Amino acid sequence: MIYSMGTVRLCTGKIAEKPFYINSICINIYTVEELCYLFALNPFMITESLVSEPLFNWLENECELKELSVELRNLSKRGNQLSEYVDTILGYVNYCTPEEREHIDNTLQSTAGMSDYERSKQQADFLLKNNRIEAAIEEYEILLGTIPEVENEVRPLIYHNMGYAYASLFMFDISARYYKKAYDLTGLTDSGVQYLAALRMSFKEDKYIRFIAENPELGDLSLLLEKKVDKALSAYECSSENIMLNVIETYKDEGNLSSYYNEIDGIIAGMKEDYIGRVVD
Repeated sequence: MIYSMGTVRLCTGKIAEKPFYINSICINIYTVEELCYLFALNPFMITESLVSEPLFNWLENECELKELSVELRNLSKRGNQLSEYVDTILGYVNYCTPEEREHIDNTLQSTAGMSDYERSKQQADFLLKNNRIEAAIEEYEILLGTIPEVENEVRPLIYHNMGYAYASLFMFDISARYYKKAYDLTGLTDSGVQYLAALRMSFKEDKYIRFIAENPELGDLSLLLEKKVDKALSAYECSSENIMLNVIETYKDEGNLSSYYNEIDGIIAGMKEDYIGRVVD
């Protein structure tokens, strides 16, 4: 029995001593179950370069799944479709439901008409969604350096996501630049509001107010942002986190340092647990 990507599963074969590195999403895997998990989570990562001899060798030598590797090599000799490789691996492990397998197969069929740039963006999006921020930024930057100017639909999406990535790293000045690029290309409200939000976080209050006054065309976006800020502040005022912090502050003000530090330790422990859970998942 192993802990595979955050859940307990029976292990098919052996846990590898040497992991298999999936370059497209910058992840090491140690079991065939982890491979299946990633197939189900992100079918866009499945390519002919992934389902090839290096993977077959790893499954045979590291996971001791010779029978599975033989089946996959036989498929390779017949030149089968990607979906057949995936179905073979998932079926051998008995990992997914029939409905989940059908979803993966449908996704693989849909990627047949997808450009290399769209597929690369899906990989970068996967990294971003799974909190691998630096790796996602690197993928987006590579993509921006190779994508043709004519790919007008993909470029602003990349800019928007890079704005989100840099904001996640609290690099709001860089975030604002990318959100603005996205907004300039599309005029979409979401990109515009996020652009102003990043500016609001990177500027001092008087500088931001002056900026809005000097750019009246952004007035409507500014009003939308302020509504979002007010709503977030109202939600925070009623949140358990705010109530807890007020209690902790009361402990400190009253000189009850024992309770104060106990609560602080509890918060830190909870944050550690949450972080570990997100990394494992």
